[in-house]
Amino acid sequence: MAADALLLARAVGAPVRVQLTREQEHTWEPKGAAQLMRVRGGLAADGAPAAYDFATSYPSNGAPTLALLLTGTVPAVAQAFEMGDRTAVPPYAYADQRITVHDMAPILRASWLRGVSALPNSFAHESYIDELATAAGVDPVAYRLRYLTDERAAELVRATAARAGWLPHTAPQHQRPGAVAAAADGANGPNGPNGPNGPQGDWLPGQGFAYARYIHSKFPGFGAAWAAWVADVRVNRITGEVQVSRVVVGHDAGLMINPKGVEQQVQGNVLQTTSRALKERVRIDPDNGTVASREWGGYPILSFREVPVVEVLLLPRPGEPALGVGESASVPGTAAIANAIFDATGVRFRNPPFTPEVVRAALNPLPASAPSPAPAAAPVVHAVPPAPVADPQRRRKPLWVVAGALLTGLAGLAAAALGWRSAGVGVIAPVAASPVGLYSAAVVERGGQLAALGNCVACHTADGGVPGAGGRPLATPFGTIWSTNLTPDPVTGIGQWSFSAFQRAMREGVSRDGHRLYPAFPYTAFTQASDHDLTALYAWLMSQPAVVAVVPETRLAFPFNLRPLLGLWNAVYLQSGPVAALAAPAAANPQWQRGAELVNGLGHCGACHTPRDALGGERAATAYLGGAVVDGWEAPALGARSRSPVPWTEPAMRQYLRVGHHAEHGLAGGSMAAVVRGLAQLPDADVQAMAHYLVSLQGAAPAVDAAALVRAAAARAPLPGATQRLFETACGACHHDGDGPVVLGLNQPLALNTALHSDRPDNLLRTVLDGIQQPAFVEIGHMPAFGQALDDRQLVELAAWMRQRFAPQAAPWPDLPAAVARARAQRP
Repeated sequence: MAADALLLARAVGAPVRVQLTREQEHTWEPKGAAQLMRVRGGLAADGAPAAYDFATSYPSNGAPTLALLLTGTVPAVAQAFEMGDRTAVPPYAYADQRITVHDMAPILRASWLRGVSALPNSFAHESYIDELATAAGVDPVAYRLRYLTDERAAELVRATAARAGWLPHTAPQHQRPGAVAAAADGANGPNGPNGPNGPQGDWLPGQGFAYARYIHSKFPGFGAAWAAWVADVRVNRITGEVQVSRVVVGHDAGLMINPKGVEQQVQGNVLQTTSRALKERVRIDPDNGTVASREWGGYPILSFREVPVVEVLLLPRPGEPALGVGESASVPGTAAIANAIFDATGVRFRNPPFTPEVVRAALNPLPASAPSPAPAAAPVVHAVPPAPVADPQRRRKPLWVVAGALLTGLAGLAAAALGWRSAGVGVIAPVAASPVGLYSAAVVERGGQLAALGNCVACHTADGGVPGAGGRPLATPFGTIWSTNLTPDPVTGIGQWSFSAFQRAMREGVSRDGHRLYPAFPYTAFTQASDHDLTALYAWLMSQPAVVAVVPETRLAFPFNLRPLLGLWNAVYLQSGPVAALAAPAAANPQWQRGAELVNGLGHCGACHTPRDALGGERAATAYLGGAVVDGWEAPALGARSRSPVPWTEPAMRQYLRVGHHAEHGLAGGSMAAVVRGLAQLPDADVQAMAHYLVSLQGAAPAVDAAALVRAAAARAPLPGATQRLFETACGACHHDGDGPVVLGLNQPLALNTALHSDRPDNLLRTVLDGIQQPAFVEIGHMPAFGQALDDRQLVELAAWMRQRFAPQAAPWPDLPAAVARARAQRP
């Protein structure tokens, strides 16, 4: 290929890249085949095979490369059996056979698994001899043994069939009345004629057999391993779903040094083969003809609930040389599953994979004139949003105040143009040294807790930087603002700041040297912190190690680079100075007061959870804690505007704030995970006060049976389809309905997840795209990112399916393609 690229580059006078991709293999044939096998033959009068005419084609190897031909490495006439096509010859003794192989040298193979001819060739051989056995009215295993002259292979076939409890038969299950029903079950038992597994039930049982010999070296080669499969399946006659319940694998690979290791390797190969046989589907984009599917991990994988029971039978061969193990045990797998499906349904499937859509279409063909059934629409409920709850300390200011502020701002603009400082803003003299010894250990410790509440370190730490040393970029609609150095370094940090300078910055948004701070620093909330809390926070900051760190200077475009204009902004949005007591309802208590102070002050919850207007001010008067979007994540509404399907309770809110998750609401994702890690350092009384305050905003809410919602979601599963398989493949191992194993984290059902009930799909999409790489606590568990594994169309289908599946009472999300594009663009 490199030589071909060189020749082509010389011809066209430009660099040329030659690479055969998996997508190119799939698009060779409209059905997405990587290899095409054609079999012709028939039965003689005595039931023996009359002939076997087998032809196989490899699209990726349709012709040799020009370089190989020119150099004489490959003769001009291809030699059919020079490499990996030994398996084109069937293992059975057919009296008359012709084998035609369209293939070239192994140097041209595009991929290992796709290029190994043993898998598709054996699928054709084993499917066809199984079909011959049925036509001849002979048990499939017995029919194989008639024409299997290799005694070593025959021994493996007999031993595997015996281990699996093979039931000899001459017809498919549905043509064997009474073969399934056990006498002890009765008519309505699980295996009775009216039971779920009986002839009148929805699930049809079947058992299939297949054998293959894996061969190495040039034709005719030598046996490298023998393998036989017995697969037990159930096929749903309504939905087309195929379940492989049990697989027995007989394997003969000669002397085995580590039989237990071989057994485990074979088990893994069984799962891989079964996954691909049932799930892998190449989806071609109808617009451009390219492959649109990008399977997670390279190919779909069974979920935990779909894993069959796997039994491995290893034949001891101490006197024989050790042969290959691994993929050789997988060679007959797809054929065994296909033969089991035929045994269950009487329909022969010759083109894997056996997805529910394919099986359902074959079992329930529509009349030629019948229209395609329309998908069931999810019920739509239009809910009236609750009335907004306004924070009493965030009412919009009177018009005369705004007018005065406008005049002040115009004066400030003129002053800025002349290089003057805004009136009333001055420099506070520096202090000589950090007053570390002025505060007790208890005060410093309390300050650390308050710093954790305010998430100070997270905002003032660059990725990979020293904690608190600044340099983190904060994206705003007005440009990027760089966080400052909070350590007590006297030159690059706040080492020369007195408490008065610190207090003014926290309450008025003015730095020690007199320049105004951008409100990305939430001083509009910090102004409500008490003197006691600010003193403790100052003491803790000054007790931290001093770090010399020069951070990038914030340079916004005009007019936002004119900091004196912030005087106008503050006049509109800032209520300066400490708040002695918040206006509270008549039933408020000290706990409510403390919770309000923490939520609205150092906790600055409104900075993320309250939407902002065009000038960046919080719309607290009309949409207090009403939800907003920050860095592509939705900070959901709290209080009365919450879209949670289950109303918040104080214990639930406290647990969520303390550990980052609750079964009735979901887990803390995005930047909220860091907030929870900070809240975990607070005394329990503070977290309880915050929960008490936030839940009080919710108002009276009816009781909801959360367990009933979960059961209802599990009961209304839609018909299996490509999107359901996508969910089960990528998500189902952890996000099942409670009927699967608990692995690597919480594994909570999704029926109560707030993200799926939100008016926006942002949090769901970002979670799927980015995963959960840094959970609030490791006990929650991590989630892989699927941003590269799933394309936009799959994301749209998955999000729509999950919304309908877990929040059917909510309206479908509008314009999901645009939301997916937006979510991808907002990823870091």
